[in-house]
Amino acid sequence: MTYHILHITSPNCRLTVDKGLLFCAYKNGDAKMIAINDIKALIIATFGVSFSGSCLAKLLENNVVVLHCDDKFKPTGLSLPLERIVRQKVFYNQIARNEEFELMLWKQILKSKVSNQAKNLDLMGITGHNLYKLINRPLMNEANIARYYWQNYFKYFQNSLKREHKDAKTFENGCLNYGYAILNSLIHRSVIIHGMLAGLGIHHKGKYKSTPFVYDLMEPYRPFIDYYFYKFTNDFDEAYEFEDFKAWALYVADCIKNYRLKITDISYKIVDTIDIYVEKFADAYLNFDFSNIFMPELEKQYLHINKHRNREYAE
Repeated sequence: MTYHILHITSPNCRLTVDKGLLFCAYKNGDAKMIAINDIKALIIATFGVSFSGSCLAKLLENNVVVLHCDDKFKPTGLSLPLERIVRQKVFYNQIARNEEFELMLWKQILKSKVSNQAKNLDLMGITGHNLYKLINRPLMNEANIARYYWQNYFKYFQNSLKREHKDAKTFENGCLNYGYAILNSLIHRSVIIHGMLAGLGIHHKGKYKSTPFVYDLMEPYRPFIDYYFYKFTNDFDEAYEFEDFKAWALYVADCIKNYRLKITDISYKIVDTIDIYVEKFADAYLNFDFSNIFMPELEKQYLHINKHRNREYAE
């Protein structure tokens, strides 16, 4: 599996490809290279970056997703491989819209998301919250749970913060939105390579320029970004104090790459669990059977950095 989330943060550089390698040439004459097969996502977070004629095409051929940002790290667009049909039965079963099956899928997704949110509040030392009781109610009200979660989450930062989804004015919300944008791009990439339709949601409704299926699948992973931001404010308190967005961008990418989860006794990086997670959803659509779906659990992740063992390994 690939494992790099590569940031381009130096302005006025040029990207080219040759013999399976991506080259980045800087204005001062320096250059760096990396194997394309080792890249999962390329994040352009500066101005004046140019691609050679074949560079972008070669990246997309290798299923690399390119997230384009402005010079303030605000995501502005995605370059993705073309959609494809990998397994016809999965494709047609997704189109068939089995309502009972998708309702059960959504219940599992929502329960996983709220469980991870509750655990995140625990890890942040926020006591007395009621999320665990809300999880076990027969009918969970997602909007009410979200309001309750954010009220408790933002208590940690001792600010009168509210959740801002678009055009965030606060540093905290801008950082969360950036982390979610990385998640969105990685899940969108995986949805495409597994032959599923990003525009056909389970719960979220389709609208102009939306990818509701991606939004649905993102939900259990969102609390991971919330947790990483909490960790960032502790590990890099000075960067947080001075609202250093670049430091956060590099930090969250490292977290997605270096935190790990076990799946059937094999340890995978968070970035690689996303492919497994989406593949399990594709498998579920084969026979409308969700019994083998994998749901990421925040409390079971752990940090492992070993430069000599970059890929997945058996414990």
